[in-house]
Amino acid sequence: MKRLLLLALAAGTAAHAQRPTIDISGARVQAYPIALAPPSGAPDGSDVMDVLAADFDRSGLFRLLDPRSFLADPAKEGSSASTIDFSKWTAVGAQALVKAAAKVEGDTVKVDFRLFDVPHASEMLRGEYSAPRAALRQIAHRFGDDVVRAFTQEPGIFQTRIAYVRETENGKQIAVADSDGYAPQQLTSGSINLLPAWMPGGRSLAFSSFRNGAGAHLYQVDLATRAVQPLVTMGDFATGAVFSPDGIRFAFSASQAENTDIWLSPIEGGAVRRLTDSRGIDISASWSPDGKRIAFVSDRAGSPQIYTMAIDGSDVRRVTFQGNYNQEPAWSPKGDLIAFSGRDEHRVFDLYVVNVQTGKVGRLTQSEGTNEKPSWAPNGRLLVFSSTRSGKKQLWTILPDGSNPRQITNDPRGASDAAWGPLAGK
Repeated sequence: MKRLLLLALAAGTAAHAQRPTIDISGARVQAYPIALAPPSGAPDGSDVMDVLAADFDRSGLFRLLDPRSFLADPAKEGSSASTIDFSKWTAVGAQALVKAAAKVEGDTVKVDFRLFDVPHASEMLRGEYSAPRAALRQIAHRFGDDVVRAFTQEPGIFQTRIAYVRETENGKQIAVADSDGYAPQQLTSGSINLLPAWMPGGRSLAFSSFRNGAGAHLYQVDLATRAVQPLVTMGDFATGAVFSPDGIRFAFSASQAENTDIWLSPIEGGAVRRLTDSRGIDISASWSPDGKRIAFVSDRAGSPQIYTMAIDGSDVRRVTFQGNYNQEPAWSPKGDLIAFSGRDEHRVFDLYVVNVQTGKVGRLTQSEGTNEKPSWAPNGRLLVFSSTRSGKKQLWTILPDGSNPRQITNDPRGASDAAWGPLAGK
């Protein structure tokens, strides 16, 4: 798969200062109006544009304009700035315009993409993207990520993958799929397998499994070969591995002598270290993005609540004080928020975020089924979670302010326990 990319920057600092941007500094982003013109050339271009439209819609960064409102005639209008009547695009409210031309060479699809700044009638981005027809969706994901970076100076997440638990006839199995839920691949078979976590490099997953017949313990599976190896088999059970941002250690929960605590282990093996030692149950570790603290769940005060601690187990701080059952913390890649699921007054689990510094809690879901197990996209702009709002548990994405929910899986038996993978190439 190949991409040729050109950033079309007008000469001079004054022109550079006029480059449009999407303001992502606030809690709520104002979606940027963008028009996706009908593609020219091979029919495959329409399939690519459909994927791109879904990516942009799910991101919450863009507001897609209705093609039925377009005034420009694609048969008469070209794809270079000199041939486009930008006034017709301004008239329908477009701030940005995407043009595409597709061609097929053997089994390879090539799409020439151009992104235009409509108010300034200038080309912002141009690139030729190619992929085998079987991987045609990746053309849209790659161009979409480049558009996101052009407008925000942050990486996009359309090329990332999501690991999750898939319900099958043979029990709960670990699977991975593209960030939009497409191209699912099942990695395990047999037994009950839960809580996937991406290992450093993104080539393997850790997960909890009952496959040894003596309680759940930690294993790892190679995404390419699907080979499974033990990771931690200590105690009555060991579950919920999460890897530090620097990739040299991981935290997990284990039960020793009828006490469940958070433990720390070097990724290369060696002596493990217990971080908690309370009378209560301590589980569900999640790293802060700087690797200095760990969020976890403890019922040491009587009910499950979210706490944080230093990575040596010291400086324990309670974070949540509202509700009587809070679980599954997920620390934002930006470091400011911890997402979690909490049981509400109707005894249904919903998603919340708590500000780490202020303790202020925001509610993301309400009155739409059971919503659990949040996991952040690596750029911190989206969350994936499981929800029963459409029937069986499926994976959905949502913005950190609770807006723009979108279903991304439609597994016949259900999907849950999502873990968002690293950025492409990381």
